[in-house]
Amino acid sequence: MRRIYLESFIGLLVLFGLSLYAYEVIIYEINPDYDYVLEDHEGAALRELLTKLTAIQGKEKTLEMLDGFAEHTAQRLQIVNYNDLPSAAKEYFSTPQIHHPNTFYDSKRHFWMRLVEEDVFYHLSSDDSTPLRKAIELDNNLVWCFILVGFIAYSSALIWFLNRRIRKLERATIKLANGDLSARAPTAGKDQVGTLNKSFNNMANKISDLIMSNRSLTNAVAHDLRTPIFRIQWQAEMLQDSLPTKEQSEKISSILEDTDEMDEMISELLHFAKLERAETQIQKSSFDLRQLIEKAVSKHSAATPITFDANPISSSIIFADQPLIKRALDNLLSNASRYAKSKITLSVRTDADDNLIIIVEDDGDGIDEVHWTKIFDPFYSADPARNKANSGSGLGLAIVKMIAIKHQGNIEVGSSALGGAKFVLTIPNQSDSV
Repeated sequence: MRRIYLESFIGLLVLFGLSLYAYEVIIYEINPDYDYVLEDHEGAALRELLTKLTAIQGKEKTLEMLDGFAEHTAQRLQIVNYNDLPSAAKEYFSTPQIHHPNTFYDSKRHFWMRLVEEDVFYHLSSDDSTPLRKAIELDNNLVWCFILVGFIAYSSALIWFLNRRIRKLERATIKLANGDLSARAPTAGKDQVGTLNKSFNNMANKISDLIMSNRSLTNAVAHDLRTPIFRIQWQAEMLQDSLPTKEQSEKISSILEDTDEMDEMISELLHFAKLERAETQIQKSSFDLRQLIEKAVSKHSAATPITFDANPISSSIIFADQPLIKRALDNLLSNASRYAKSKITLSVRTDADDNLIIIVEDDGDGIDEVHWTKIFDPFYSADPARNKANSGSGLGLAIVKMIAIKHQGNIEVGSSALGGAKFVLTIPNQSDSV
């Protein structure tokens, strides 16, 4: 967001500068500068007045009056010979002019004129050392300062008001992205960003309806499938008890294995759907983590030896949802047992903030880095090595991720020093006071 506000402010500043530049070009270059035109007329009128005074009162009296005029208007009066004129003034007076042939303003708007003598010129320039000129210069600078400060204040206020409104919309967006399907942007006039809030709410309503419809359908199908699966299991067991032939017994056993797998997948699917709902709250309690881990290790070490290291943790008593932590451990160890060749390591430690970190590693083939960002998606298959034959229900890691989210933690995957995959489950420091 900061980048948007910074870009907006810089854009407004550039627009302000371009507006001033356009004003400069249009007023002073394309169109006549009528202030300068008026100055030319004033200069010519002053020269005509002084010429008439010279004829009436003489040159000395006129110069005395001109000197007084310069002093009262905070200017300097200089008498310059033709040979000492600047090149621009010399070129002007040496060229026949239609308008104001005896008066000239240079690029600094300093006034040059000649009275009676052709080779004597009078130069009036602003005396910047006088208090009046200094005050004028200060006022001119203050005007620009006020314009710039006013522009910055207006731009900052505009960005601040937009920020307040966008922040509310952003918070609604984050809630919706985190699974809160009830999140909506405020639609009061003081909170709207054009029609963006209403458009966001329309989008959120459609997404919410679509997701809720899919979830309802999934749950309904999962529940309804349990009855025919139970019937298949019951009938297969009845057949197995009727002393079938060896070939028939093998087929019946295969049917029972398939139905058990289907029943397990349905259980996982229902469990994942329950965790995925934003309204599902975890039930925290104090329990002995070491005891829970030792039971999990004992359960899963039959196929592959598991090395357990929990020495770094200061206390084995934690405050969390025990069934969910147990489920996360079972899923991680089952996943490791499925792909490990001969070794699995499980370690538990705490970091500087006393957050719980559980690390499960195996010596299998590992997971390619391109799959790390999607490995926790439901039913995602990383590669052919992790196929249906040994990939389980496809919901184990997704459930672990949901358990971590429910505890405001996270789960990460990486490469293990053993050569296989490494899963790091982080559970933030839980307090039994909350």
